[in-house]
Amino acid sequence: MVLQMVKFGKILNSRPAGHEAVLRAKQIVNGSNDPEGIVLDFSEVEVLTPSFAEEFVKGLKAIYQDKKITFKGITDDTVTKDSLAALGFLQ
Repeated sequence: MVLQMVKFGKILNSRPAGHEAVLRAKQIVNGSNDPEGIVLDFSEVEVLTPSFAEEFVKGLKAIYQDKKITFKGITDDTVTKDSLAALGFLQ
């Protein structure tokens, strides 16, 4: 299941926005029959703050403990990649 993060906005900032995005993502993921993990695609996202990333990714991990969460569209975006790495989400 691929979640296009730009659908939550081009600027992803703040914990409240991250929490709201988790609730919306839950509706999308629960409606999917895909048994694989969740791929978060950050293509076209202009800003990702650590507070949003932490709230969103940790929220998804809490709900979907049995699914692997991976990231896409971050190779050319060092700010997004650095934010996810600083939070320990990238190996």
